[in-house]
Amino acid sequence: MTRMRIHQTGRRACLAAAIVVLAGTAAAQPIPSGRRVYDEQLRVRLDQQQAAARQSGFDGGGWFSFAFFNYDDVAPDKERTLRQYELRLWGSFTLEGVHNFYVRAVAGYDDWNSGDNPQTYRGDDFRGPRIERAWYKFDYNRLVRNRTGRDPDVGFVVDVGRDYHEIGTGLVLALPLDAVRVTGSLGNWQVGGLIAKTIESTPNIDSSDAVSTHMDRCFYAVQVRYKGFDRHEPFAYYLWQRDGTTPRPRDPLQRYDYDSNYLGIGSEGSLAFLPHLRYLAELVFESGQGFPEGVRTRQEEIHAMALDVLLEYLFDVKHHPKVAFEYLWGSGDSDRRLSSSATVGGNQYRTRDEAFNAFGFRDTGLAFAPQISNLHIFQLAVSAFPLEELELFRRMEIGSKAFFYTKDKRDGAISDVTATADSSWVGWEWDVFVNWRMTSDVSLTVRYGVFQPGAAFEDNDQWRHFLYAAVSYSF
Repeated sequence: MTRMRIHQTGRRACLAAAIVVLAGTAAAQPIPSGRRVYDEQLRVRLDQQQAAARQSGFDGGGWFSFAFFNYDDVAPDKERTLRQYELRLWGSFTLEGVHNFYVRAVAGYDDWNSGDNPQTYRGDDFRGPRIERAWYKFDYNRLVRNRTGRDPDVGFVVDVGRDYHEIGTGLVLALPLDAVRVTGSLGNWQVGGLIAKTIESTPNIDSSDAVSTHMDRCFYAVQVRYKGFDRHEPFAYYLWQRDGTTPRPRDPLQRYDYDSNYLGIGSEGSLAFLPHLRYLAELVFESGQGFPEGVRTRQEEIHAMALDVLLEYLFDVKHHPKVAFEYLWGSGDSDRRLSSSATVGGNQYRTRDEAFNAFGFRDTGLAFAPQISNLHIFQLAVSAFPLEELELFRRMEIGSKAFFYTKDKRDGAISDVTATADSSWVGWEWDVFVNWRMTSDVSLTVRYGVFQPGAAFEDNDQWRHFLYAAVSYSF
């Protein structure tokens, strides 16, 4: 079978996996990187409440959220202010814990200050309604347990539809996808497979103008976890993705395809002699092919790596203080001209691409929020519940994070196209945050970050600020 036929067969499988091809998806807008930190925090909170809601029979409800954003946009140099209103409605049905159906729709309104919308031809913007989640889950393990009172020797769970999916710890893939996912269990082994397609309105990892606001990619993954240890859960996976994104408008001088593969190994857990110390470690090798800048006919090889190490200690004392250290590294490419992630200004003709690019999520700071490619990132974080004696403030967490950034390749680009000076020192950032679950139905979150650019920026006196404050009500 020729390579073209293999590619076409894979595309058909990917399209078949997107069983829920959902209408009404809003047109994508460029999203400031710091907004993804807020979006991820909101997603975790909603998914936690979603899991608690769907136990048996029919259920339903919703959330209303309001968020205020004020941030510095460095390209162009402008301060932007946004008030965002979002309404989510959901419904679920569970039959004996075996068959689970869930759907969630969202509609929103973006109220920008005059002239602040990054899409200059738009003012305020109504988004939706659109389907945010819609999936069906079949739990064979629960079926056997209901009938026999014990778990099967070989079990599996099948998920079909639109949902949020991670591979590993989310370093290479952490996205909402239209997917089919099978997770099997055999003794202490858990084996999973994923076939998925991106939602077209998802912002692209390639920040080139022609493809930045949308992407059409297929993902295929196999993952193995071992659950036989008391305190450790090692894992390994292989993920490959194929890029079918169409440029808008089409570019006669440039192709943008970026077809990548990821081999990851890692573990997460705690230590016997320090049971309150949680750790996470993940190492990723990336291969594949991508088009260099200004080329339509020849792809170059990708050879890249990434590493994440996290240590988090929770003190078993009053106020539950927590400290954490994280080290992130993504390899860089010394000949990328302006950007570690974009095709335009990216890898050069007849050179291997050594910049790590993937589809995961890590909190790399609110105001700067870079992708990890060509960076060493060091993070220190502390948090506590200082007023837990008072009932109203019992679930109010206050904390701070500090980030320090240096280049992997001094003369290579990072995801911020304004870091063009020949220096390894990128800068540092300080964030403060408050997460407050005021009642069972109302939560408040506030975070402020300030980034001081280093010598890698020509204009390193221009500090960047990012503030968001959000309140959500569930019903």
